[in-house]
Amino acid sequence: MKLGIPGIGKDKADSSQGTVIDLAKRSVVVIGYRSAGKTTFMGLLTIHIDYLASIDERISYIFKPGAYDFPLPKWYEILAKLRNGEPLPPTEVTKKPYVGRLVVRYPKLLGSGEFNLPMVDLAGELYHPIMEFFLNSKSEDFDYKRWNEELRERLENLGITKDDLKYIYDFIFKAKAYLILINLDQALSAVSPDYSRNSAAKDDPEIKSLLGRYFNVVVNLVNYRLEREDRPRLGIVLTHYDKANWYIESHLGYNVWEKYDDRMRLMTYIAPEIPNQLRNLNKNVPIFISYYGPRREPPGGIRLPDYPQKEYDAIFDWIKEALK
Repeated sequence: MKLGIPGIGKDKADSSQGTVIDLAKRSVVVIGYRSAGKTTFMGLLTIHIDYLASIDERISYIFKPGAYDFPLPKWYEILAKLRNGEPLPPTEVTKKPYVGRLVVRYPKLLGSGEFNLPMVDLAGELYHPIMEFFLNSKSEDFDYKRWNEELRERLENLGITKDDLKYIYDFIFKAKAYLILINLDQALSAVSPDYSRNSAAKDDPEIKSLLGRYFNVVVNLVNYRLEREDRPRLGIVLTHYDKANWYIESHLGYNVWEKYDDRMRLMTYIAPEIPNQLRNLNKNVPIFISYYGPRREPPGGIRLPDYPQKEYDAIFDWIKEALK
């Protein structure tokens, strides 16, 4: 029997699977682990797109929640906090495997189409069954039916619908591109005792284990796609730069704002397995920097936080190119 990622929901005569796959192929999936900064990044990108929409009224966007308990008012509350540069407290809702997706229409750059930015947690409840599939699916003893049923039950117990399960599978395994998020504060704390002694993140064994599992999943996911000659585009977003800049610039001596090579050196310092694997995709995988904080004087009357706007311009341009 030829094994593959199962089509969830077909037992109720679902006829939309082709549409879901097409949707995944128009998607850049934002992948992260707990506290990597997925929700903050998505919020900042939404705010940046909203800023672009103030310049070009043809831009439109909407956030479509994927978790039962992530209502739109919660999303608007998150955006309001980010606009003010306020700290964003962690919520249980944003730890769900599939939180939702941002749908953007931008005719000037994208023609009549749209692109999707789903948020997927690849280190939580999805980690173990995904790794089990990666490592064991080729074995003659692999019980594909049992694996499929147990994964369905596990995720449905989290309040994820069958439709959302279809999205999760296709977003992970058929997406056109991925943005891999890494929390710099946590990553540096995990690899450097000097950094952890002076960081609020400290040397947390749980976070270190979580990072290790996450990096392992990313590497295996890339291998999975390459083995099937289905090469995705991939970019990296290093979040919480404002918390780690003192160490990166003074201790490591990296100038990430002006030198791409220093961004790659930083990635090699915190997770050498990622750059090594990414070389199998293309030579210069983009690495973006993110942070945010309060801005004293909103420019032009538009309330924006202090965040690296040029980086988000570059992210938006990269998304456009990745989906061509």
